[in-house]
Amino acid sequence: MLETQGFGHAVAESTYASGALASDAEDPDRESEVRLLSAPACCPGIVQAVESWFQAWGLSTAQWRIDQEPHSADEAAPETLWQASWRPFRCAGYVIHADFHPREGLPIRSDDIPLTIFAGSAFGTGGHASTRLALQVLTEWCQSSPPTRLLDVGAGSGILAVAAALRGVQEVVGMDPDPQSPPQAAKTARANGVGAQCQFWRGGYETARGTWPAVMANLVADLLQDGARDLAQLVAPQGKLFAGGILDVHWQATCDAFASRGLELQRKLERGRWRAGIWRKT
Repeated sequence: MLETQGFGHAVAESTYASGALASDAEDPDRESEVRLLSAPACCPGIVQAVESWFQAWGLSTAQWRIDQEPHSADEAAPETLWQASWRPFRCAGYVIHADFHPREGLPIRSDDIPLTIFAGSAFGTGGHASTRLALQVLTEWCQSSPPTRLLDVGAGSGILAVAAALRGVQEVVGMDPDPQSPPQAAKTARANGVGAQCQFWRGGYETARGTWPAVMANLVADLLQDGARDLAQLVAPQGKLFAGGILDVHWQATCDAFASRGLELQRKLERGRWRAGIWRKT
């Protein structure tokens, strides 16, 4: 919205969970952060615009704040800003941190599973609500009835596939039409010591073969609805499907599309306006 008003270019958005590691969390109650590069003269207009939007949305001044930080042109590179703003956090038994956070400096507990990610354009740093729901479901699956094989549709950065391999899933494959995804996901797998268990390639639903006892599809509602037939064909009989990235207004339409393909909803999950679910192939 700020970009459309001509204020500048948004270069980084981060969602911080309550699981942010205490040693790195300046404000543990902060849920999200948007960084915007803009000329200093635009700052008063930005503040005024944000104040008017938040007032219209019913948010009190205690629920948000604006910090203004000067940067040189070199410091304002997107990767530099991402490194400055990204904080390690704990989710579903994982400690997710970037490659520039040395593990020896993190407060990792004995039952934590460290998961290293890299800066890149592929989606999935773990902070988004839909990714966090997926990680929680993945942990539950692996603790109760771990699948031997798992398919990650729309693998993005590879975070879910690598998380599954770290939990002991022996065969994990993932595909994504984004050309940046496979190399980034493979790099993530190697860095976490599970490169031999993971395979990634560029492609959509139609490039996968066979049926799978566990399928993860953390996408968006339109893709899930359009791909319901293909997804259903990839899930083995009595197999389970996690589907996420669904806004509340698209939840029922997504459920209807899955039901028409023999996928039965077992459980609904919510985080803010985001919805996800676990389906079983009947």
